[in-house]
Amino acid sequence: MAFDYLSRSKTGPQTRALPLDEMTALASEASRARMSISYLARSGALAGAIKLAGAALAFLMFLVIARVTDARQFGLFSATYAGASLVSFFASVGQQSTVLRFWPQYESLGDLPAAHGFMSRAILVAAGGLLSSSLLVFLAGFLPLGGDDRPEWLPLCAAAAVLSFALGWTEFTSGAFRAKNVLVLALLPRDVIWRAASILVIVAGYFLQLRVSAVDITLLTAGLLFAAAAPQTIALLRDTIAAERGTLSPEQKREFNSVTAGLWGVTSLPPALGQVSTLLVAAILGPEAAGAIFVADRTTRLVVLALHGMNQAIAPQISGAFYTGDRRHVQRIASLAGLGGFAVALMVLLAFWLFGSFILSIFDHAYATPTMHVTLVVFGLGATLATACGPIELLLQLTGLQHSLLKLLIVVNVLGLGATAITTDMFGPVGAAASIAGTVVTWNVMAVLIARRRIGINPSLAGLAFADAPVVTRLLRRERG
Repeated sequence: MAFDYLSRSKTGPQTRALPLDEMTALASEASRARMSISYLARSGALAGAIKLAGAALAFLMFLVIARVTDARQFGLFSATYAGASLVSFFASVGQQSTVLRFWPQYESLGDLPAAHGFMSRAILVAAGGLLSSSLLVFLAGFLPLGGDDRPEWLPLCAAAAVLSFALGWTEFTSGAFRAKNVLVLALLPRDVIWRAASILVIVAGYFLQLRVSAVDITLLTAGLLFAAAAPQTIALLRDTIAAERGTLSPEQKREFNSVTAGLWGVTSLPPALGQVSTLLVAAILGPEAAGAIFVADRTTRLVVLALHGMNQAIAPQISGAFYTGDRRHVQRIASLAGLGGFAVALMVLLAFWLFGSFILSIFDHAYATPTMHVTLVVFGLGATLATACGPIELLLQLTGLQHSLLKLLIVVNVLGLGATAITTDMFGPVGAAASIAGTVVTWNVMAVLIARRRIGINPSLAGLAFADAPVVTRLLRRERG
């Protein structure tokens, strides 16, 4: 499979077709740089462990915040944090995924100047988007939306602006180090260090009997997040500034802009639609039922935790292998990630089936009802079936099919929201769960069909069982030997 290579000249990168012998040598070098399946499995397990620890610490962080604030202040903090998170999904302009696409691609081709050029451009775009969005959130504080019952409106908006910048920037820096295969530095600051530090500081304040407000807690968590991610930021900026950066050609700039537009949509749309689904259910069933469904939906994220951890490790490998023509490697690692994620998902689903009522009662005894137990299992079943499709969202993002994924997400989720409104009204929480889970399964299955047709890669369990099983078996035997 022929491909173009970006060579260096005094005028910047120039595209030239490689002769067959050079192309073969480069492909061999890139192939040797591929990480073994066993190494990727260990990296995925490590990332999964960090993500699991992060999920536990996130739960504990919100718990201690609830204990040191009264009901009103905790409600204001929850709304502020949710709003800042929602803004951060869009604010980084999808650059956390853009760097995962371009850095491994050009690093695998041996063109580090171009890779650093793309990284520099991504830093500028992410910083510009975050500054602009944070300014808009701050200016929203001057709008007469708070009312007399919320005199903290302006301070809360100012705090949310700081927190949204911190969340968006750390998501970007995490993506940048994931692209460079520096997994621990990519994940540990935000998932573990920040949350653990927040818990310790808040608990210390509690024992010192300090009175804190929602604004105080928001600014505290934002400041600690900046501090936890400071080593990431310093290392990233230092390495990028000191490196030889190639000047991107007009074609590369157009590709960067096109990829950014697609990835911006696919990285921000799913979490935003998740918030919309919760608001829709709340409007139909009322806040109490919506709270129970919110807990069930968030608990279901444990189902996809293993696959998400593996995605942290395999993302740069997918991009690097695909753009050097090694689709066979992409097929292997994607299908094996799907297999590992699905195995863990089945165990979590079984736990939901056996202990679902107990799990829900941890949040509130009122949630431990037969209806909510079924709702939790339905959510879990949908997530498990989606996991069987493998890392399909990541695959489409990193192989140039981000626009196809974006169109699919828009169409399926818009139809899904309509279906959710109908089924929620007719069948209550179980109907809401069935529709939301069905929407997720539908777009995952359709995305697999797109990947098979467009790039010949099937990341689902079917791809492992029918397309590449003998190859994977031989590979695993060779590595064990």
